[in-house]
Amino acid sequence: MRLLTGRVLCLLPLLVSVGCIADVQLDLDGDADGLIDSQEAEVGSDPGKADSDDDGYTDGAEYTGNTSPIDADDKPYQAGWQIDACRHDIVSTGAEEGDIAADFALPDQFGETVHLHDFCDQVVLVMGAGFT
Repeated sequence: MRLLTGRVLCLLPLLVSVGCIADVQLDLDGDADGLIDSQEAEVGSDPGKADSDDDGYTDGAEYTGNTSPIDADDKPYQAGWQIDACRHDIVSTGAEEGDIAADFALPDQFGETVHLHDFCDQVVLVMGAGFT
């Protein structure tokens, strides 16, 4: 974590002509990825690399999108489907009406595998078709 430390001189208008000196510590975003360096330390990403896991998404985009900036397999969906933060907290209760369904995965229109529990705070409509 890199902190910028210095002194700031604050001057009031000339009528008052009073100054103040204060110690200031700024938490920087050294790699300009959208996560300040202290956040990078918390999640384990590299504060010197905008895309720590080399999956094509910046650490900041993954963090705000509820995916892991240090796991290349955990990234935002290409179609832009919003992944919810509660996805790891879901416990299936059964397969009856009103129950919480077990997690399952299906391909989206891009062929990317999407998981039901990634959309835990959303209404999900699953459509299918069969051919003979």
